[in-house]
Amino acid sequence: MVLAAGSAAGENTAEDRADRATFEAICGSCHATSLVEGLRTEAEWRDEVAQMVKIGARGTDAQFQRVFRVLARTLSKVNVNTATSGEIAAALDLSDGAAEAIVKRRVEKGKLQKLDELLQIPGLDAHKLEQRKERILF
Repeated sequence: MVLAAGSAAGENTAEDRADRATFEAICGSCHATSLVEGLRTEAEWRDEVAQMVKIGARGTDAQFQRVFRVLARTLSKVNVNTATSGEIAAALDLSDGAAEAIVKRRVEKGKLQKLDELLQIPGLDAHKLEQRKERILF
């Protein structure tokens, strides 16, 4: 999966567009942003960006937060049994309430084992989860 401009769900607000522009400016100053590909966890992306900073990537903390938001929305995978609701919402393009429902379900009934169990949680968009199933870890 390659990061395509404007392709990710949720990239329709001014802030989303500003995040994308910052991503293009920061990452694109060293290499083509088309080289940014593959699904990774948030922690793996943080390690990757830290490595890029070590070899010369420049930006402010605020700019790097924008970069991380783009990566979370477009190229992150998430373990629904360990992630925060914020991580789940970003990676799976869910509302905060839907992500909180996943956390509530795992707290009340234990770890989710498969997609079918996730799809049974009331209030979740099954179509959206099906589209992002490769991003869901159990």
